[in-house]
Amino acid sequence: MEEGLKTVDWVYMRFCTRLAVVLFGVFGFGFAAAAHAQAGVYIGYQATQLRGITCFETAPLECSSTGGKVNPAGFQAGAYYDFRNVGPMRLGVDFRGGVMHSNKSATSSAGGNDTTVLDNALLGVRGSFHTPISWLTPYVQISAGYGRSNATLPFGASLTTTTPLPRLEDSYIMYEGFAGLTIHIFPMIDLRPIELGIGNMNRVGNSGATVDGPSSVGVASIGASVVFHLPSSR
Repeated sequence: MEEGLKTVDWVYMRFCTRLAVVLFGVFGFGFAAAAHAQAGVYIGYQATQLRGITCFETAPLECSSTGGKVNPAGFQAGAYYDFRNVGPMRLGVDFRGGVMHSNKSATSSAGGNDTTVLDNALLGVRGSFHTPISWLTPYVQISAGYGRSNATLPFGASLTTTTPLPRLEDSYIMYEGFAGLTIHIFPMIDLRPIELGIGNMNRVGNSGATVDGPSSVGVASIGASVVFHLPSSR
């Protein structure tokens, strides 16, 4: 099982690396002529806690992830474009995508590779701030977009007419606020040692499962990433 998880992580890393390269081309070189602007891409690792999930197990069994919470984690990649000064804040836009998984479930006693998954794509507005410490830049961000997860579905949740049973996922409108720190290391490379997020996911449509959990799920995240950006005169 451990070898399988390593293989999945490698696949996720390769996917996110390729996404970062594409985003760099779109956001980076596309704005290279704008000397007053700042564009970059980032790739990192994020752990997300999903909260308020219903456990469907009955005594003496319990869900493999207890307390109505499950913690999928994985790689994320994104790109940003800062384009305007508003007082002490540098205003910009950010697009990110993540692929996360957990070997536990908050709805059943099942466990194993990809028992719980969470994929998302979010577009947001961010503001970064200059500080008296030239190499340190805090930022805040609010993002919204699409999320897809099986976190509220019992393992093996099924369509009534389908055999064998498929592994279903729900679609969500996802929104999350972020706050983090950027440390400037080299002219074109920064480090984000920590980024915290909090938000919510609201289910849209129906997965077709015969049993499902709550339509609203709380979200909290922590992550870190490396940033590659165009040179700037900070």
